[in-house]
Amino acid sequence: MKPLFLYTMTSGLGDYVVMGDLMKKLETLMPKARCLMAHRGNPHINLWSYDSPSERFFDVYRPNQVLNLISTLKKFKKSGYTAFGLQMAPGSLQGFFFHLFLKKIRALNFIIDFNLINTDIITSPEGEYILDLHLNQIAKLFKVDIPKEFYQLNLPIKNLAFPKMRNRENQVKIGIHPWSRRGYLPCFVWPFEKWLEVIRFLLKDKHNEVIIFGKDKQFNEFQFYLQNQLGNFTGQIDFMPCDSVKRLIEVINGLDLLISVNTSTVHIGCALRKEMIILCGPSLDLWTPKGDRIKTICDKEALFPGSDKWINEQFPSVSKIKVKEVISHLKCCLYQNHGN
Repeated sequence: MKPLFLYTMTSGLGDYVVMGDLMKKLETLMPKARCLMAHRGNPHINLWSYDSPSERFFDVYRPNQVLNLISTLKKFKKSGYTAFGLQMAPGSLQGFFFHLFLKKIRALNFIIDFNLINTDIITSPEGEYILDLHLNQIAKLFKVDIPKEFYQLNLPIKNLAFPKMRNRENQVKIGIHPWSRRGYLPCFVWPFEKWLEVIRFLLKDKHNEVIIFGKDKQFNEFQFYLQNQLGNFTGQIDFMPCDSVKRLIEVINGLDLLISVNTSTVHIGCALRKEMIILCGPSLDLWTPKGDRIKTICDKEALFPGSDKWINEQFPSVSKIKVKEVISHLKCCLYQNHGN
């Protein structure tokens, strides 16, 4: 069999990082396989530089690209491929109906999902991280062995080179990324005043170099807030606005420790093997990278587990994470691992 995999993907940078890496790994595992991606206006597909993004990624918000996708799928089928529709997120009704439409017009052969009962093939979700789930799903369906190293996320960006970062003697570079692209929802936001307490703690040790970075529209607002609160101590902080994804990756690569809310930054940090402290809100646990060098802090007051529905305060919220929990994890990272 020559399998053709059509995945669905949403619009975030983290979505591209995980699913782009998955595409590369599947085609390495199964040389006869081909992967395509249907997305919802994802602006980061231009990071794909292995071949033409227009031959791989199709925006479902653009009718001409949907027609191109249908034509591409049918061409593959005519050349002997069997087309499978799979989803980035388990159980998405939107993705299911999109695949069902493609199957009705004979552009797909089978629909695969982790838990939707109407799909052609149902697989159990096995794994703790979204990349693990997808690799295990393919291993079960196609009887292929997944190399252990494939479970480590890699950045799907070709020929990525990093410039040397300025390195002060005995300094520990601690990067703080306070923002999520879903910052319009309070449950994804850790308030400025809580970040301020953490930064004050870090600045007490001269070995800590604090770096505030990101490409969020609130960057200037946060910098102004810290300058007002810290005065001359702000001079001990490096403010690094990032005007591109590649600049964002360069900054993360130069860090010893990354502290961030659960957003695309932590997927990049995972791919770069960084030590991380992740503040987790309502996102499902499978969206959080796992590993020995990764510590997650969750809202312990929530009555229900994460749902990605952001229903009300009974569900997890980043805003309710306590400062003392973050500082406790910081002490562990700094004193045990870096010897400060």
